Amino acid sequence: MNKSVKSTPHLNAAVASSILLAIGLAGLGIRAQALERRYANALAPLNLPLTYYGIAIQRAATQKPDLLPIYGSSELTLLDNTYEASDLFRTYPTGFAVLEVANLGASSITLAQDLAALGPELRGRKIVISISPSDFTTGNFAAPSYKGNYSRLHAYAMIFSPYLSMELKTAAAQSMLLHPGTLTNDPFLQFTLDQMTSSRLGRALYYVLWPLGELQTEIMYVQDHAAVVSLIAEGDIQPHVRHIPRVIDWTSLHTLALEKQKKRTTNNPLGIEDSKWWVYSHVLTNPIHPGSSDKRFIWRVGSHPEWTDLQILLDVLHELGAQPLLLSRPLNVHLWEALGVSAQAQNTYYTKLQKIAAPYHIPVVDMRQYGTDIYFSIDLGSHTSREGWVYVDQILDDFYHGQIP
Repeated sequence: MNKSVKSTPHLNAAVASSILLAIGLAGLGIRAQALERRYANALAPLNLPLTYYGIAIQRAATQKPDLLPIYGSSELTLLDNTYEASDLFRTYPTGFAVLEVANLGASSITLAQDLAALGPELRGRKIVISISPSDFTTGNFAAPSYKGNYSRLHAYAMIFSPYLSMELKTAAAQSMLLHPGTLTNDPFLQFTLDQMTSSRLGRALYYVLWPLGELQTEIMYVQDHAAVVSLIAEGDIQPHVRHIPRVIDWTSLHTLALEKQKKRTTNNPLGIEDSKWWVYSHVLTNPIHPGSSDKRFIWRVGSHPEWTDLQILLDVLHELGAQPLLLSRPLNVHLWEALGVSAQAQNTYYTKLQKIAAPYHIPVVDMRQYGTDIYFSIDLGSHTSREGWVYVDQILDDFYHGQIP
């Protein structure tokens, strides 16, 4: 009894210390956020790893009405060219620039964690979710891609988010447990995820662990702020950016981009860039019977695990009140046909995409009308060509200006 009484002051001191630490971290974060907002437009076009793996720059960008965040994967980053949105809109020709949050191999679950970390900053905010059919139509390479795109900050922010339902966080935990390599050196998160997905008792234990997880998340937020502040202090970055308003002649821009694309596509009839044709040249030397791969393609699309993670991503956007546009690249119709997949079978991807998105009542642009344009994509993965980027840019411009409801 005496021992218990004596321990009470120590417990009270620990609680008080935790509260003071939390208050101190919040104070530092507020000061950093003011600086980040001032430099947000200057940091947006730099495509920094700190932007993708952190959250401070993204959060600052969501508070800038003249920045349109775009989240995606290699379809945004693989082909560096002047028609890419981050370059075309860099000087705010129609009133906005874009913040690309993208990396090679990024998947729906990593993007879901990223967006969950933004929390209430997403409410009422227009953002674009860019996806590629290759994520749902080719083999599942999720394990290495997930590890390469993993952000511990984003993972903690999602699992310990006070803004997301327990049902959604549990679904995310189940997906995250499929990638144990990212949890090997994080026994606390591993234990938390195990409890969340085990039983009612385990889920009850989650609420006991939650304050510790939230505190760890706040510490990582402060570390992220410190990295951005250090970048601003040490780098030659000016907070003000040039705005050069102009009317974009989309027809002329399309013609110019198409001419440039054709010059890089001269050694095959399927529109594949010359440097990549060696991967696909066998489809002409060893023809595949039309439709012979339909059954396998349809099975793969119908059962691909990426759909489950896409639903988690859409649930995050829904619960946080964002106003997203779901933008898909088109399947490269003629190349898939050369690989034995008919156009009819390819349509199962678009049908599944529309079915998944329908309950969320969000605009979906699948761009299927460009699937037969051999110059839209540079390969089987639907990576966007110079010509294709002009179409994408037009969609982004229309969405920003409210012409896509």
